Amino acid sequence: MGRVRAVREGPAWRMGFAATEAAAGAGRLLPEERALVAGSSAARLEEFGTGRHCARTALACLDPELGRMPVLADPRGAPRWPPGTVGSITHCAGWTGAVAARYRGSRFGRGVRSLGLDAEPIAPLPAGVLDVIASDAEREALERLGAEQPVIPWDTLLFSAKEAAYKASYPLTGILLAHDAVSVRLLPSGRFSAVVTADDPGGGRPLVHRVHGRWALGPRVLVALGVIP
Repeated sequence: MGRVRAVREGPAWRMGFAATEAAAGAGRLLPEERALVAGSSAARLEEFGTGRHCARTALACLDPELGRMPVLADPRGAPRWPPGTVGSITHCAGWTGAVAARYRGSRFGRGVRSLGLDAEPIAPLPAGVLDVIASDAEREALERLGAEQPVIPWDTLLFSAKEAAYKASYPLTGILLAHDAVSVRLLPSGRFSAVVTADDPGGGRPLVHRVHGRWALGPRVLVALGVIP
């Protein structure tokens, strides 16, 4: 693994984190995980195997027993974490990472409701993408941030923060959302906040989740982590 460590965010909860720039390969898959990608291409098996290996390494930071449990998938392919835990996996060219934490509603008491992790290569978004993902207010904020710190790819960072916020909200709603359902405020300090709004399938009030986030720039990728406490 390129990097494996556990971090503690304040006194209330502990988060496991694992990341690598190398491929772990399909040989790292547990039998239950391998069954999820039976018949897939070699590239898909390698990507899936690396992600699941990172996920179980992150889980092992919480408890070695958790690191030996499979990370399965829901009907849409999103990771299904072992009971009492939450987490997120991300892939981009040359980098794979995963986070895991205790679930707030589990018997362990302390924890968070959900996590979302996203990584993107450090480069501007392709032409036209920003117009699709960003509101007028978000584009105005990007202009101000770009004037203050032009070396940071703020447009890609906005995209990544939205992805992280969406990935944190999805396990709580099970609803697929467009980018305009996620409103993000980026801060130069390495933090962001987001509000995710989803229509209630039952016709009730919209489901609203507030996401607390952090972002960081590496040599080749930027990473955004969203947390729903």
